Amino acid sequence: MSVSRSILDFLVTPWTPIALLGLYFLIPYFTTYGYLRDIPSPSFAGFTNIWLLLQARQGKRFLSVHSAHRKYGKLVRIAPNHVSIADDSAIQAVYGHGNGFLKSDYYDAFVSIQRGLFNTRDRAEHTRKRKTIAHTFSSKSISQFEEYMTSNLNMFTKQWDGFSERSHGGFYKLDALHWFNFLAFDIIGDLAFGQPFGMVEKGKDIAEIRKTPDAPATYAPAVEVLNRRGEVSGTLGCLPSLKPYAKYLPDPFFYQGLEAVQNLAGMAVARVSARLDAGPTGDDRVDLLARLMEGKDETGAKLSRPELTAEALTQLIAGSDTTSNTSCALLYWVLKTPGVLQKLQAELDAALPAGTTVPQYMQVRDLKYMQCVINETLRIHSTSSLGLPRVVPPGPGTRILDHHFPAGSVVSVPAYTVHHSTDRKSTRLNSSHRLYL
Repeated sequence: MSVSRSILDFLVTPWTPIALLGLYFLIPYFTTYGYLRDIPSPSFAGFTNIWLLLQARQGKRFLSVHSAHRKYGKLVRIAPNHVSIADDSAIQAVYGHGNGFLKSDYYDAFVSIQRGLFNTRDRAEHTRKRKTIAHTFSSKSISQFEEYMTSNLNMFTKQWDGFSERSHGGFYKLDALHWFNFLAFDIIGDLAFGQPFGMVEKGKDIAEIRKTPDAPATYAPAVEVLNRRGEVSGTLGCLPSLKPYAKYLPDPFFYQGLEAVQNLAGMAVARVSARLDAGPTGDDRVDLLARLMEGKDETGAKLSRPELTAEALTQLIAGSDTTSNTSCALLYWVLKTPGVLQKLQAELDAALPAGTTVPQYMQVRDLKYMQCVINETLRIHSTSSLGLPRVVPPGPGTRILDHHFPAGSVVSVPAYTVHHSTDRKSTRLNSSHRLYL
């Protein structure tokens, strides 16, 4: 009776919730993930995913992880079951094709319409999707897309030439990132949805949205929507179980971000529906959407409309702000770094006929200095600065940097840290590494 009374007294004390909460974090640390206790972690990252979520919410996840690596070394525990590995030798082990590593639940936060190639975690389903759309990115298909890129680049050049003509004292002030965003959205809209958004022509960030194929059209700023969507999804990916409840949080970052997720999906629904409902146009247009519509899996089945919309949305996400941010960074570093602009201009002048406005790919593909400038921009300003998480597959586990990671462990290689390493070996990354990350 006295033992029962003691237990009851303990359960009703004010300290009980605190004690239970402490056990909730401590037990996994010492038992479930005990094999990671020898790997250092910043602050309370080894006990809960909340540390990583807070860094992402503040927009400094890549910098916080980079700082942790500088302090603790190449292996850093950034979540209870997530180790960041800052060494280029781990890239092939973690991300190499055919190694069996799986995407973690981080990708669940990026699902909106339905799972696409990017956020599919099931290995068999990912293989099916990859085979269905692989032809879309063949060399022949890519070359056929160039005419749509060129037409948008011509409009972009025309607009900037107009600014030059209206300049006062030889200068015209503009926000280059806005215009690179307009250009990237128009190009990917042209490729993935059949026509550009018209942002470059209008000089405005605006796009049509439909919640369902039959819903009335509304309009929203696409660039802003995409940025919010990326920020909130990347943050919730640190703690995916929070996603169903995030809209109830008082922080507008979350409920506005989740609204942006729906709006972005609505853009894809509106554009794909308009294209499919229009039927054959007779113009023999060959673009990303046309290729996706042709794709078949091993059974001969084509992508359903929701799948088609999800994959088109993936192209919009993958090809818009990544391209615009890199383009703006390229412009910045070329202008900032002494001698680069002059050397790059000389190489282009020697390769292109006089009067060329927008060069063709074949005219510039072998320009070595230009390629070096692009690769160095990607190193300094990584398109994706994070370490994309992968799960060690079932089996004996894997060994990286003399540390054994059993099945179920989550590992990643932080792109920003590896690209800014002062280790001579780690700085000799080739372009394929950069592009794969």
